[in-house]
Amino acid sequence: AVYAAGIAAGEKDATKAGEAGLAFFGELNKAGNLVPVIGKSASLAQGSTPIVIAWDYNGLSWRDTLKGNPPVEVVVPASGVNAGVYVQAISAFAPHPNAAKLWMEYLYSDEGQLGYLKGYCHPIRFNDLAKNKKIPQDLLDKLPPAAAYEKAVFPTLEEQEAGKTAITGKWDSVVGANVQ
Repeated sequence: AVYAAGIAAGEKDATKAGEAGLAFFGELNKAGNLVPVIGKSASLAQGSTPIVIAWDYNGLSWRDTLKGNPPVEVVVPASGVNAGVYVQAISAFAPHPNAAKLWMEYLYSDEGQLGYLKGYCHPIRFNDLAKNKKIPQDLLDKLPPAAAYEKAVFPTLEEQEAGKTAITGKWDSVVGANVQ
């Protein structure tokens, strides 16, 4: 969330994005608008965290679980869309590497990608599936607009580490909130 705030502020450099995000959260805290807890569906339902910055798949799942009590709106920001990337690999020492290759082939097929999407995880081929109208309408209706994801930023591991170092190293001095 902090890194995304820095990206939304227009910072391209990972360290500067981390610092800009810290400045934003510092302002929120000074204004009394930062609830320093890790927001989850329970805190959202109780109203103790009326606004939660979370991965979209968590927010969408919480919305479904809470069934309108309270109403939950999941918003993808116009800027600062930070993609979290999960990586799959096949071990060079796998006992059945061809079985693993078939599994990977399935994961990246239209069917496998739609399986991820049914769990609200936006797969790497989401924009392609949307552009080619391969996402069922009932599933699209449960999601934020496809266009919201077109500007997603995919930070490298090095950028993630640089942002994390800036954020964790300066959180206390810039934001000064003890997150529970």
